[in-house]
Amino acid sequence: MGMSFIEDPKVRLIKEHIDGLIKRLERWVSDQKRFVSELEKFGQYISNTDDRLSLLYSAQAMLMYIERTLKDFESWLNNPVITSIMPLEMLKELEERLRKIVIDFVKLDIDHTSKYTELLKKISSEPTVPEILKLYFEHKMAHAPRESERREMPRFL
Repeated sequence: MGMSFIEDPKVRLIKEHIDGLIKRLERWVSDQKRFVSELEKFGQYISNTDDRLSLLYSAQAMLMYIERTLKDFESWLNNPVITSIMPLEMLKELEERLRKIVIDFVKLDIDHTSKYTELLKKISSEPTVPEILKLYFEHKMAHAPRESERREMPRFL
């Protein structure tokens, strides 16, 4: 007489949950791959435009996508059910890749800010300033708070 295997009902429920999670994650990965493909196609289009507004909106959208992905990733890594079974090597690889991304992102920020600083130095050395800056500061001065209400100038202007 053979012994029959009786599965623990808790284990069965956990495995059903895992199977559902696998399906959701596979769908998420598929959706993300499609999104990357769309971004790559869009990149081919936007890199050939001279429309400043389109480029600005695109850059803002890229930051929004980064922000959304960061929030999702942070939520993922804050979930102890997810991270408790993640092997050490997987965590090491993740940390290393994220560190490289952060370094590249900060270098991008440094490069962009440095170039913008050089632009401001050039503007400052010229006898006139762009009309848009004149309009901005005229408006700002017309609506300036009283001396008692004044605060520091914002970091970016």
